[in-house]
Amino acid sequence: MAEPDRISTRGLARLSKNPVDTTVDDRGTTVRALIFGLCLSLVISVLGNVVRYILHSSFMAYSHMPMGNLIVWLLSILLCAALAKGFGRRFVFSPSEWITVFAMGFIASLGPTYGVSGYLVGVIVTPYYFATPENRWGEFLHPYLPEWMIPTNKDGAMTWFYDGLPHGAPIPWEAWTMPLFWWFTFVCAVALACLCASVIIHRQWSENEKIVFPAMEPIVEMAANAGKGRGWLPEFMTGKAFWTGFGIVFFVFSWNIIGWFKPGFPVFPTARGTWIPLGQAFPPQWIFVSTVVICFSYFASLEVLFSLWFFDLVFIFEGGFLNRLGVEAISPHYMTGRYGWQTAGAFVGIAIWWLLVSRTHLRQAFRKALRPDRSPIDDRRELISYRAAFIWLGISTAYTIAWLSQAGMDLKIICLLIPTMFLIYFGVAKILAETGHIYIGSATRGWELAAAAMGGASAVPAATHAVMYPASVSINHFRAYTFSLGMHVNRLGDFLAGRHRWFFGGVFGAFVVGVVGSTLFTIWLGYTIGGYNFQPNWLIIRAGVGGYQRGVNDILSPEPTEVEDYWFFLAGFVAMMALNLLRYRLSWWPVHPVGFAISGAWLTRLTSFTLFLAWLVKFILLKLVGAAFYRKSRPFFIGALTAYILVTTLGLVVDAVFFGKQGHTLHKWY
Repeated sequence: MAEPDRISTRGLARLSKNPVDTTVDDRGTTVRALIFGLCLSLVISVLGNVVRYILHSSFMAYSHMPMGNLIVWLLSILLCAALAKGFGRRFVFSPSEWITVFAMGFIASLGPTYGVSGYLVGVIVTPYYFATPENRWGEFLHPYLPEWMIPTNKDGAMTWFYDGLPHGAPIPWEAWTMPLFWWFTFVCAVALACLCASVIIHRQWSENEKIVFPAMEPIVEMAANAGKGRGWLPEFMTGKAFWTGFGIVFFVFSWNIIGWFKPGFPVFPTARGTWIPLGQAFPPQWIFVSTVVICFSYFASLEVLFSLWFFDLVFIFEGGFLNRLGVEAISPHYMTGRYGWQTAGAFVGIAIWWLLVSRTHLRQAFRKALRPDRSPIDDRRELISYRAAFIWLGISTAYTIAWLSQAGMDLKIICLLIPTMFLIYFGVAKILAETGHIYIGSATRGWELAAAAMGGASAVPAATHAVMYPASVSINHFRAYTFSLGMHVNRLGDFLAGRHRWFFGGVFGAFVVGVVGSTLFTIWLGYTIGGYNFQPNWLIIRAGVGGYQRGVNDILSPEPTEVEDYWFFLAGFVAMMALNLLRYRLSWWPVHPVGFAISGAWLTRLTSFTLFLAWLVKFILLKLVGAAFYRKSRPFFIGALTAYILVTTLGLVVDAVFFGKQGHTLHKWY
């Protein structure tokens, strides 16, 4: 049992710029790390809501690398480094402990605002409060929403959420108890299923395909050099390269904070981008430099970065050409219509291709689950055994199916929806693992594919339309729910010294804390200050109203999927398969197909220029200066990331102290 520990230590040393101090007793995940991680998870669940709903400041829980977790984790490292220097090594956390704490906060960040709670609370409070004779929700929506799932507005419980409690009235928790219980079981079941699926596929990506998970590289390096009590600062905060990157970013953004106090003060153009027109009927190019995107994407390969930018150009030219021919393709900045179906086909194509590549490993993992003593594959370093992963995957999936069926969804739709959900989540997770691009979403959703397989919205029963939007909280999540996070948690598990089962339990417990804590806090906040004061109020009002209205519209005037849509989907699918074949058959083929799978998507469009800059900088360093200099440049980007996290924290403090509810969005959603 000693060999895995040595493998883990060598892995940390390889990814860190300083040697790992092997004199530190690294026993893997510990009890104190789990307790500390759960406490920070609760802090994160509250922080995300306060920052968006009260301060109206930066986004804490939107991207695949949530800023709320980065802030809390980095501040903890800085505090422990100082305490260890001043009061002794009992405040020193081992690399495995810092990885555990990060992973728990990482997945807990799926709770607040744009994770689960913002959508979930909106789903519960919206349908009765906003029902009017004009929108006809009472006629076409309410009959299909069971009361155990969506409470009525009895005694004004939902009205008080939006308007605030009358003076002296208690929060009507009794109206929420049963719906929240069933919703929590549902979101946790889907989360557990995705986490188990990520455990099953992890070895294929990490060992067989040698995917480096670029977004995790700076995290592992910081955890490996978090400080051993030798100095007041963590050991990764050393060197000219680090402090150069740190100084540039911290100066630029802190200088801009001065402009918050003095309108007209000259500032750096970091707050807003601009659309550059490229011709009539062609989508424009968004020009904006995202510091955090560069800091993480820089660790990805050149061919992946080039692919994301190149296929954005493909969208510009093809989308504009189709638009000039009268074929709906752009909206005007992003894909829509026929081009959307083409990208959906490409996304499904690459996801299926990746599944086919993984078929040998999946077969071996299943055999290991059936006959653990007769399989050559070793699952001792996985977060849970393959047998446990398959069992819990089956149980949680069965519960999800039963829950959706009891909610009123048609069983045929469920049987299509669950596999497409896993396929889409799998694809998003793989793209994130390949690219390190923290702002990506799927080009399509499981619900869209399931409905298209049935022939369109006209073939879907009314009850299914009514409950589809509420269920989307878990099964149509744009961030691939816990699947994408789970794959990166598994990657972090590769660097643990031991106690992987504790790690898995801590991660799932942190998810529960994040979801439950943020949801209850959001409800309390609504009754305390009034939901209408949650500005900007897209989550609690507009998302719910829009989602339910689409369901009613599909009931009243459902549209079949047109034949042309299927042809464009097939064209995207075939083109993706051809690109994959070219890449695997021809060693000189220069274009990675991953960019085609998210071509034209809104988050891709908003970050394509930044990705181009990341590619250009890395290309110059590798081709003109050399790989050795590129390796030496890595601390520069870790320094830039550290500065960005700390200056975002400074911005939150300045907003809270000086601006109250008129905050500033320093860290954006793109």
